[in-house]
Amino acid sequence: MGTEASMNLTGNLNLYRPNPSSFIDPAPRLPRTPNEWFGQRYPDQFQKFGSPFLELNQRVDQFTDLTLPLTLNVDFFAGLLGGEKSLGHHVIYFEQELQWYFKDSDSIFKPTSPEKLANLYRALLMKCCQEMPPNTHKLNLFHEFRSDRIAKAVINRAKSVLAAGPEFFSATSTNQRIRGPELHERLILNLVETMLERESGACLTVTQAYQIFCGLSERRGLGVLKRSIFKELMRDCVRDRFDLALRHDVPDSENKHQQAWKGLKLIGGENGVA
Repeated sequence: MGTEASMNLTGNLNLYRPNPSSFIDPAPRLPRTPNEWFGQRYPDQFQKFGSPFLELNQRVDQFTDLTLPLTLNVDFFAGLLGGEKSLGHHVIYFEQELQWYFKDSDSIFKPTSPEKLANLYRALLMKCCQEMPPNTHKLNLFHEFRSDRIAKAVINRAKSVLAAGPEFFSATSTNQRIRGPELHERLILNLVETMLERESGACLTVTQAYQIFCGLSERRGLGVLKRSIFKELMRDCVRDRFDLALRHDVPDSENKHQQAWKGLKLIGGENGVA
């Protein structure tokens, strides 16, 4: 950073410290430094990761102090990309697929890219730069901190800061995304919980259940799920919900063995051995 090297770095090095009055004043003062600008807008990230910048405060003359942001806290800005959950903003890095997701206005998580996150990061720095008073040295905010090198460092750090495990999009999670294998599992859970019931003497075959599932999946635009995968998921769901095991010795109309659940029927549909 040639700018800093060419300056006489004498003065006070400052981290962000919230003004106590800001916790009770509904209209806190306008931010006068980059630390205040980001600290006021992202208090949760400050509490978790610390000061946004290390700033140098220099006395230029008896009337003027110059604020120079020397370096930024990569962890703070990585956490900042996660958004304000209280406002419905949420970004995560889904480690299982090495994919970024953001929560859209319909509350559905949709894929995004590291390039778009880098654009968001650079845009926030630019907005801060534009709103700073004249006594803030702005070159680092405008150029150095917005460079590809720094942006990539922030995005890479955010992979660990905003990481979400496989349970984030599990079939029982409240988090939903536009596409994902768990959507088929959620549909199977719904089928088992709302469309099936116990009945002595009834029988539901794997073929019948798979045909019902395929119809539901097609109407929801979820695509095809292999029968073998469906059978495994359906078997586990039925066992957990009804405590019934999948049998392999149920005779059909030609007295051939088939896979089925005895004592289970489709609500409102035809039941029996196919």
